[in-house]
Amino acid sequence: MKTSSRRSFLSAAGGLGALALFVRCGGSSTSDPDTSTGSNSDAGAGRDGGIIDAGGFAVGSGAFLTDKDYGNPFAGGIGSSCTTYKDSNKGPCHSNTYLRKDVTDGLIGLPTRFEFVVVDSSCNPVPNAFVEIWYASPAGTYSKAAEAIDSGTGYGGSLSDLNASFCTGNNATALASKWLRGFQVSDASGRVTIDGIFPGWYASRTTHVHFIVTANGHSSVTSQLFFDEALTTAVYTKHGSYSARGNKDTTNARDNVASGLTLSSVLMTVSQQSDGALVASKAITIG
Repeated sequence: MKTSSRRSFLSAAGGLGALALFVRCGGSSTSDPDTSTGSNSDAGAGRDGGIIDAGGFAVGSGAFLTDKDYGNPFAGGIGSSCTTYKDSNKGPCHSNTYLRKDVTDGLIGLPTRFEFVVVDSSCNPVPNAFVEIWYASPAGTYSKAAEAIDSGTGYGGSLSDLNASFCTGNNATALASKWLRGFQVSDASGRVTIDGIFPGWYASRTTHVHFIVTANGHSSVTSQLFFDEALTTAVYTKHGSYSARGNKDTTNARDNVASGLTLSSVLMTVSQQSDGALVASKAITIG
């Protein structure tokens, strides 16, 4: 895919809303011989498990996170002031989506658990809200996700939204895949958990995750989430699934979507776990 076309296409991208981040660096210094499979490839080869020594980061797909309990990042509350999350450009890479907790389809990267809690402007939890996410692979491409939706929930994405050539770069694997797309439904406490891997980057955009929250039968917010610069630098320069491409070319401050916003309101809170995985959390207030 051409950098110039991405820049021109994304130059009109608009707004967003905030967060802060904590990353505990370090961890085990044990090398894993299987980390060679965590290269700049969108193939799902390789085994889950192991910790690379460069930053203590885990290597694997969403299966690495299966049956693991990292606790509830919202157990201490989310405060008493809840500001509605700002809408943003949905972008050209929205497509079909699937009701599933693990959105990776075996794609290898840095295992990352996404935790969300959906609340209203009075900070009350919103149950039965659909939280959908989609984002780019370690190689910087989106999947096409061309399969028909049959989730039984009455909720789904739309393949017609997708600029397939632009978003997949016409990569054969990406065109045949549905990784890094999915949704879950919030429980009585408004909480949603989705298992994935850390997002990749592509030219002219900072690291981001797209999301839509749908409640009471209509879309309540369509927007994006971002990550702390120190974290993205560490991942992209040290983790074997990302380091072949090096660091991203666009900072949060220069990004067409994130710039001009209060950055603290759009950053996910991230903590590194003892097994090298990440937990990225965000409270999303809907109007």
